[in-house]
Amino acid sequence: MWADNETSDDLIGFQVHADLIRNVVSDDRMLPVTIGLFGDWGGGKTSIMKMLQRDLAPDRWSDQDVEQTLYQDVAVVYFNGWLFEGYDDAKSAILSSILLSLGDHKRFGPKIRDNAVSLLKSVEWMRLAKFGLKHVVVPAVAAAATGGMAAIPAVLAASAGLGHATKEKSEGEGSHDKAESEGSWFKAKEEEHASNVRTFRERFSKLLVDSDIKTLVVLIDDLDRCSPERVIENLEAIKLFLSVPSTAFVIGADPRIVEHAIRLRYTERAGGEETVENKRLVKDYLEKVIQIPYRLPRLSSSEIETYMSLLFCGLYLGKNDSDRCIAQSHRERTANRYSAFGFAKVKETLGKEPNGSLSESLIFSATAAPLIAKGLEGNPRQVKRFLNAFILRKKLAEVAKLSHIKDDVLVKLMILEYTDDGLFKDLFAKQASQAGLPLELAALEKAGSDESAYNEASKDLIKGWRDDATRKWIALEPALANVDLRDYFWIARDKLDATFAGLSMVSPLTRAVLADLLSGVTVQRNTGLETAKQLGGDELKMLYELLDQAIMRQPDDKKGFDAMRLLMEKGIAGAGERYNGMLLAVPFSKANIAAGTDVGNLVNAHAEFRTVLQPALNRLKESNEKIGAAYRTTTKGGKK
Repeated sequence: MWADNETSDDLIGFQVHADLIRNVVSDDRMLPVTIGLFGDWGGGKTSIMKMLQRDLAPDRWSDQDVEQTLYQDVAVVYFNGWLFEGYDDAKSAILSSILLSLGDHKRFGPKIRDNAVSLLKSVEWMRLAKFGLKHVVVPAVAAAATGGMAAIPAVLAASAGLGHATKEKSEGEGSHDKAESEGSWFKAKEEEHASNVRTFRERFSKLLVDSDIKTLVVLIDDLDRCSPERVIENLEAIKLFLSVPSTAFVIGADPRIVEHAIRLRYTERAGGEETVENKRLVKDYLEKVIQIPYRLPRLSSSEIETYMSLLFCGLYLGKNDSDRCIAQSHRERTANRYSAFGFAKVKETLGKEPNGSLSESLIFSATAAPLIAKGLEGNPRQVKRFLNAFILRKKLAEVAKLSHIKDDVLVKLMILEYTDDGLFKDLFAKQASQAGLPLELAALEKAGSDESAYNEASKDLIKGWRDDATRKWIALEPALANVDLRDYFWIARDKLDATFAGLSMVSPLTRAVLADLLSGVTVQRNTGLETAKQLGGDELKMLYELLDQAIMRQPDDKKGFDAMRLLMEKGIAGAGERYNGMLLAVPFSKANIAAGTDVGNLVNAHAEFRTVLQPALNRLKESNEKIGAAYRTTTKGGKK
């Protein structure tokens, strides 16, 4: 099994991306620059940053390499934003962390230490000042996006005037002189802080020059794990305080998380309403802060096979042989980027037949890679976690002496478990009542691509079986119609009473949307609804699963019902079916009564929703509980 950590060893062919970014940050003509290293959570961003940190060090290169000389005056600093999530001021945290790292730098530390300490005192002073860094920056970045740094004093002056007006209003008549005096004080302090921003930038830039740092590269990781407020604060600190000549910032994040944070900020300022202007501002803000967006691709089937093969080489071979295979895979990839580094290539590299366990694993990789690539959407971290779970299942089968368990069948079922926990449980129930051979699955496989036959076979099943993604899963080899599934579900029984969230890694964006939808705060809820449109298919399924769980845990809390209803109103894919399913499953005796009223109002306003919600509407109409009465009253159904 494998540790779930990032690595600078390139098993997935991402060195080419690290090399590209390294070329950009090493080009004086491109500086200052901020690069957005964008990708899904677990998509390889941190590993690329580790490669950059390693490759920008001069001692990485030999005396014959031009890079050794080129990188002598390059300083690299790594900053993990999530580690400072609990700090009272994210801006001072990033400034202090970078200065401390420079002061400790093995090559530049002695030259930079005294100036760094002096700047650290300035950061601490600004943090402790009454208005602090937080008040210096907001909304200065928005001003800089249109008017540049010169616009910041005007914004700060306007803020001072606003503070003056607020105080004057709160203290009432008769306090004019005092308010005017305090307003002048506010204005003076804000101007002082604007001066502090300029002074810090000048001193920071001079610090780099005086210490002979030609290029400062700052790698900012895990930004997408931070709260929306922290995301914004980190971006603002970079833009206003740190983006000076000779600097390059590489920000690793899921761009949807960053957009969500910006959207929340502007929606709050617009009084909770999502407007066309807000959408434009989100785009403009992101483009102003991040000059070069670079999106990491998802791994292809052949790349997944190579990745799995190299993981197994690391597991079953000694370090020297494993390193030989990794090095050869790099050469093979350069010669042909479309072929996999599998059994034959490993055998050729080692000069002998792989041993039993490795041989079996490499054959398995070739078979399973297409399934896993489609099911896990080419995400390296999810592949590793999936393999860890798969190996545990295999070991359980061995201990239980279930020698007939086949790898490809197990992988196919685990992919369903991963991508749609609800269908996995539905299939479990069907096979359990039919001695492991569910006729429904056999009928779906037989129908294949015949549209009418498939619709007929699935007409009495829950809607999930008619989804395109599910039909693709059914079409995957091997067919399961003649496979007794009981033992496969037996080794998965630990998951049948829980979700597969431990493996699927609920993405930060899904967590953010869930928190917004259940917040009870209109601004956050509206932001969550807008961001939900960006969720992928698997993320949406996980969101619905988590909402279902929240509602079932607290059926008397209306926020979960509201979230499902609003998702349906927004036209989010699958929301209507999940809302209907939830209303059929929730115990009406414990459900929030107002949820019945909301359903009635919904179908009164949107008659087209009645079709998908009809089963739930029938249940509400026939219910003796108060939620049913509330629904009937709203729809003018009267008493049952």
